[in-house]
Amino acid sequence: MCTCTPALATLNSIEFSPGGDAAGRWSYDGAGTLRFYQDIAVDSGLGSNYDTLVGATVCIPTLTVGEGPIGSWRVKPLDNSVLTIKGADGTVYLKATLNAGDLVPVGTTGVAYTGFTADLTGVTITAAGKALGSDVLKAITKMGTTTLDFALSLQSGTGTQYTTLADMLSGGFKGTGGFSGAITIPEPATLALLGLGSLALLKKRRQSAKL
Repeated sequence: MCTCTPALATLNSIEFSPGGDAAGRWSYDGAGTLRFYQDIAVDSGLGSNYDTLVGATVCIPTLTVGEGPIGSWRVKPLDNSVLTIKGADGTVYLKATLNAGDLVPVGTTGVAYTGFTADLTGVTITAAGKALGSDVLKAITKMGTTTLDFALSLQSGTGTQYTTLADMLSGGFKGTGGFSGAITIPEPATLALLGLGSLALLKKRRQSAKL
């Protein structure tokens, strides 16, 4: 599932971005490898920058970039596919497997953005994560879901040989730039509607059985 929208903010998410001027940026080697420097800080949880998960570090796997459908690229973890959120002391709060996704360039000028979403599967909130008191981790635990959405919005790299991220990828140029991202959980309203729909279907089946 793809998204071409740079704005990733949502109330039902863990939002993150680089934590410093010189760290937390992405880097592309011009030969298909996209790396993320690991000073990537959680900015908010459930729309609040007071959530106890704020300040934790998101560790994103190194990705390979290959040809995809016309106008897009396919991205997937290079070797280790595990994404984690850790505390300052290295304690793991959340871990999950990052699957493959699509990278779709947006815009043709000097400032270009790309976004892709890829499901996170096998999502696990550790004992330390449950003890942290984070509202967003509590919400994930309460829903009992093991699948979440993952999205990144990448700012175009800088270079003298290209003006957009699409040019960088297609031309095999090196680049670096900033980014923001989010791990999104299902909308409660959507889950409620699904629940009501299931109840209505069950009621209808019972009524049919009585006829």
